[in-house]
Amino acid sequence: MPKFQLGDQAPDFTAVTAEGESFHFYDHLKTDDRFHLLVFFRGEWCPVCNEQLQDLEKHKETFRELNTHILAISTDETANLAKMKQSSTLSFPVLSDKDQEVIKAYGVYYHDDTYYDDHGSHGEPAVFLVDPQKRILYLSVQTGPFGRPSAEDLRKTIKYIQKTLR
Repeated sequence: MPKFQLGDQAPDFTAVTAEGESFHFYDHLKTDDRFHLLVFFRGEWCPVCNEQLQDLEKHKETFRELNTHILAISTDETANLAKMKQSSTLSFPVLSDKDQEVIKAYGVYYHDDTYYDDHGSHGEPAVFLVDPQKRILYLSVQTGPFGRPSAEDLRKTIKYIQKTLR
């Protein structure tokens, strides 16, 4: 698993949107020079994940004011993510990393039921803040569903980082 230092370059990746389209992170950054909040979540079936994503959606205007774009990423199936995105009316991209390439590149934990049964195999929660220069300026990587930062925690963190950024 990669271990990042603050300021390390965020890995490039390709994933599939909930709508079935290919999404290339670095290509996206060429046309979108905002900060990006990469939010890894377990899957459509996870109530804690749904709560977190709905909280981010509820505060989307706050993130817009902070010049920050949200990207949600899961190892769940595209069809499940499409259903979740529609039922939760999420306005930000929701990406499927079914082949686990993105979570491996970012060092996100993967649960495979080796030690305990927890809804099958899936990626665990993580959050990365990437600036327009592709630098990782914040990260939070979890080994289970609880303890992830709230939208308010992220707002404070992003605001602080942007204020003190060199």
